Amino acid sequence: MGFADFSEILTWLKANNISKKAAVAAAHDLDALSSVVAAKREGILESILVGDGEKIRNFLAELGEDATAWEIIEEKDDAKAAQIVAQLVADKKADMPMKGLLQTATFMKAVLNKDMGMISDKAIISQSTIFHYKQENRLMLVTDCAINVAPDYSMKVQIVQNAVKLCHQLGIEKPKVAIVAPLEQVNPNIQSTVDAAMLTIANMRGQIKGCFVDGPLGFDNAVSLEAVQHKGIKSEVAGRADVLVMPDLAAGNILDKSLRYFSGYTAAGVVSGANVPLIFTSRTDTAENKLNSIVVSVLQALKKDVV
Repeated sequence: MGFADFSEILTWLKANNISKKAAVAAAHDLDALSSVVAAKREGILESILVGDGEKIRNFLAELGEDATAWEIIEEKDDAKAAQIVAQLVADKKADMPMKGLLQTATFMKAVLNKDMGMISDKAIISQSTIFHYKQENRLMLVTDCAINVAPDYSMKVQIVQNAVKLCHQLGIEKPKVAIVAPLEQVNPNIQSTVDAAMLTIANMRGQIKGCFVDGPLGFDNAVSLEAVQHKGIKSEVAGRADVLVMPDLAAGNILDKSLRYFSGYTAAGVVSGANVPLIFTSRTDTAENKLNSIVVSVLQALKKDVV
């Protein structure tokens, strides 16, 4: 079954005395600091804070922390702060980098520099947003919402594989992967439906392992058994999806924001496919969702499945 929600993951990490170390770029952000302070108090994370030292110390004091107990590196320039964080991880002084109050492109440019060793040659990294699906009390993934703009078929294969590995780490033994498109029929004029059919066949032939894949599926047919029954769809995945693979970044990002702002789901944003976890959150994420991202990233750092 896997973990039902983020609190279960946190409880498991604490019960197993698991703690990692993060290096936070542009750490002068109250929500980011709130999440790392909370993670420290839970005993799962130590942090090196890189950014505007004065602001960091003021925020730590606001959060009831003694700033002298924290390792702080002064660097107000965002690009340089990101480079320092990447080097700390490369030098094994931290287990993972975390994005603070800086542009995504600035952060990613530093951590994905191949000289830093965080990404392998030919690797495709992808972002997954993990939501607590309240109606069924389980975790679901939407991918990719933030990195791959218009992935082709070969990139989608790796996006699926990244999501499946993450599901295994979350204890979902054989995840059901829905390849979402505007309709369930293959239409040669709609590339996402063609890609979905190819991914489904690849899974049937054992080229994509450790999961069930089906598509194309409309969003309703991916998540609603009522819609599946109404349309008479026969599928192991339809209406029961653990993973929603979106046709492109625009669709993924819009769904991500819709679930957060309209449905109020708690979430975590994580990256898969790199050699270390990348704690990759939106600057507008709440402290709770940033903490969720830390919790899942610490789990990812174990580099093994939780089943």
